[in-house]
Amino acid sequence: PGGTKGTGGKVTIIQSGAIETDGDRGHGVVAQAVGGGGGAGGMDSLAMGQSAAGSQGGIGDAAASAASTDSQVWVKGASSYAMFGQSATGDGNAHAVDLTAGDSLFAQGADSVAVYGESTAKGAKGNITINLNGQYTIGGAGTGVAAMLVGGADNTLNNHSLLYAMGATPSFTIQASQFQAFQAFLLAPGPVVPTNAILESLLDDFSPLAITGTSGDDHVENSKSADTLGRVIGNMDLGGGTNSFHNIADASMVGLKTIDLGGGKFTNDGLFTNQGIGVVAKVDVTGGFTQIFSGDFVTDVDLNNQITDALALTVAGDFDGEAPLNFLSIDKLFAEYVLATGSAMTDSGITPTTLHPAVGFNFLTKVVGGTDLVLYADNPTFLELAQDPNSGTTDPGVFQMAQYLDDVEASSSPDNPMALLINMLRFLPDEMELGSALTRLTPHYAVHTFEMINRSTDIMLEAARECTGVPAYKDPDGRCVWASISPQAEYSRDAGAGTTSRDDVMKTMSLGGIGEVSQHWSLGATIGRTEFDSKIDFNGELLSATTGESWQAYALAKYADKNYFIDFALGGGTGSFKGERDTHLDQVAFI
Repeated sequence: PGGTKGTGGKVTIIQSGAIETDGDRGHGVVAQAVGGGGGAGGMDSLAMGQSAAGSQGGIGDAAASAASTDSQVWVKGASSYAMFGQSATGDGNAHAVDLTAGDSLFAQGADSVAVYGESTAKGAKGNITINLNGQYTIGGAGTGVAAMLVGGADNTLNNHSLLYAMGATPSFTIQASQFQAFQAFLLAPGPVVPTNAILESLLDDFSPLAITGTSGDDHVENSKSADTLGRVIGNMDLGGGTNSFHNIADASMVGLKTIDLGGGKFTNDGLFTNQGIGVVAKVDVTGGFTQIFSGDFVTDVDLNNQITDALALTVAGDFDGEAPLNFLSIDKLFAEYVLATGSAMTDSGITPTTLHPAVGFNFLTKVVGGTDLVLYADNPTFLELAQDPNSGTTDPGVFQMAQYLDDVEASSSPDNPMALLINMLRFLPDEMELGSALTRLTPHYAVHTFEMINRSTDIMLEAARECTGVPAYKDPDGRCVWASISPQAEYSRDAGAGTTSRDDVMKTMSLGGIGEVSQHWSLGATIGRTEFDSKIDFNGELLSATTGESWQAYALAKYADKNYFIDFALGGGTGSFKGERDTHLDQVAFI
């Protein structure tokens, strides 16, 4: 009704059929009940910090207003409202505002609002109820928001959609595998929604606020339905009043920088993440945070920079449920990290988890100082894991390698040059995989090379001993000369399950001579060459292969007196070896 005095009548709008508008202030659905004044249709664009849009009424009561949509509403211009509901008066009482969007709301122009509900008056105010049942609720760029609640008493925003605020032309990155599908999407009519975008590439495009409130008690209920996502992305400022946000099971909230609940409580039954999975960020919450048993606080961990996702609360925190850990980098050792800080903190049993088992990590949480929720790890030692019967190894050399890794890990800060290797080992799924990896890392072939050289030396010296035992040695001249070839000396060793097996082939050629120089002493020399071909296996799989050759020369001496004798050999050699060794570790699995 017109005039400056009077009581407005109830306004109800039911919309069927899609709405599409162009131009600035080109609104979609507008339901105004104004006491003592003419409706302005939201003509005054709402700037940040204002308390109302459209008419504020004169003298008289403003009746209730209600609107519902069955189809998409798309307003393209700046300072536009896709869905607007108002019960407003100056000197009088306002009443309830009920808005239900059965389909998507798009208001992606500068300073535009997807859904706006207001109940303002000097007297009593009504409750504002907004139901967002469509697939999308998208507000505009600049000061635009997705959902705005102004005034009211006990207000409720029920969101089932994907809700955020962003301009119509964001820049973003998509996976190459999604490119063809996205091209087809661009050719289809309707608003452009970057559904296949990598969220991190959109962070600079989101508007400052996604949901706002003012003086009422504002309560946001976020849940998914059978065909909607139930996700809120962005910052919130619900103003004064007793406010709350309830992220219901299977729904999700992506906090960007701030969640201002005016001291109210955020309850998480669903999935909560700071700036999406794959980005480490701190989100400030003006209020408290409670996560119950079904909730997930997805936590990105960047060991290279020694930081994690975190919440900074102005009130108390209470955490149950899970904290799925997503490691972005693992080039430094794991330490301790504050996941949340508040005026008080309760650990009600939150469990850090990884998508895949990690046999070497035991992630836990604790409260420090009564205010900080801290993520830490109480890990088994590598030696304990290697000696576990499930590791499949009983090799003492492997146990020595495990102890070495424990010593390295314990003796240094997170900036450990072997941190990447240590973390990759700890992220292996079970004791059997770890035992196999430690066996591959143990340098068996290095020790085994010395064993092969020693055996080739034995072959050469045995040829000398055999020569001195032939009848020619007893001839008057007391001399012995030999040339020996050992074309295929084989050596195998298998100590059983849990150890390595060896198969060696050596080809040795040697020349030498020895002769008497006195009644008791004989002197001589020998020179020889050996070719090596060695393989080491573990559990039937090739662990390492070594080939090479060596040259050795020895001065020989023998002292004999009746039935007693002593052989002496002094020499040295040179050789070259080429080894190939399996030292692979499986890639660490991320969330």
